Amino acid sequence: MLKKIIQIFEVIAKQLAVAFFFACFLIVIVNLLWGDKLNLYVSLVNSIAIVEKSDSNDSNEVTSFDSIKKRLVNYPKWGTIWATLKIPSINVEAPVYHGDTLEIIQYGIGHYAGSYFPGEGASIIFAAHNSREHFMRLPQLKIGEKVIVEATYGTYTYEVYDTKIIKDTDTESLKIQTDEEILMMYTCYPVNVIGHKDKRYLVYAKLVGEEHEN
Repeated sequence: MLKKIIQIFEVIAKQLAVAFFFACFLIVIVNLLWGDKLNLYVSLVNSIAIVEKSDSNDSNEVTSFDSIKKRLVNYPKWGTIWATLKIPSINVEAPVYHGDTLEIIQYGIGHYAGSYFPGEGASIIFAAHNSREHFMRLPQLKIGEKVIVEATYGTYTYEVYDTKIIKDTDTESLKIQTDEEILMMYTCYPVNVIGHKDKRYLVYAKLVGEEHEN
């Protein structure tokens, strides 16, 4: 009797293993053949969510910058859009939200609230998922390429000068400093792996140009 039960469990285990293999195989095939379309659909759904989120939270609230004090006159509310990030060389154009929680970065680029804003002359930290529309192609960025932040109060251009792969516990590489305006952007690494990752791909870019709206 016990032997029969063991045999039944072995059969079930084999069937589950086969089912799991084919499920993984199907996911890979779907991603290869229709990955771009699926990402488009997800982006459309997220866009609807972003509009609803923006309408309810007074998005794009930041409107002015004090160039003498190098500070924003008024700061955005948590979870609202205050800029658009553009990286032409890797075809990225995405909204930037104030805050970088897992909920926020479902919709776009998250701005770490403990860092500064463009124009304030100090460290700025952006985080995003390794999705196609966000930071999946971040490792393709080359030294010297441009990153543009179109804020509601001006446009800021940064130039990539360094990249590195760090542990997810490495806070020293993301240390806030106030003697130079540096944009730091990071995502999970490797970017083509699904599931938990304990490494981050980090890009450093320095301010090379700015245009204030007012």
